Amino acid sequence: MSDNFLKIARKEIQDELDLLQKIIANCKNDSDVSNNAKEIERHLHKIKGLAPMMGQVGVGEVARVSDVILKHVISNGILHGTYQALVQSNMLMRELFGGSTKKDLTEFKNKIRQKFPSLRY
Repeated sequence: MSDNFLKIARKEIQDELDLLQKIIANCKNDSDVSNNAKEIERHLHKIKGLAPMMGQVGVGEVARVSDVILKHVISNGILHGTYQALVQSNMLMRELFGGSTKKDLTEFKNKIRQKFPSLRY
């Protein structure tokens, strides 16, 4: 991939992460997440698709797992624990995107699987 594409893609992912953070910051609980689920999912979907294309596989994986949760909320309504899961996933995506190599995706995914065992990731 060209350097120009990577530069543009990196900016787009950063913009999506920033917008996602603003939405989540305005949420206070699972009900607020449910009310904003379509908008949150739209940003996660973009991150999920674009991040792996530019080598940010971990960011894409966290977005993918979070996207599954949000799709469930959109289809079924409030899911207890969604707000906290999104706060954690947003922080993890930002840290990974910033270059952190100290974060373990396995731990995050295990916590999510324990919290939402009926969902398929």
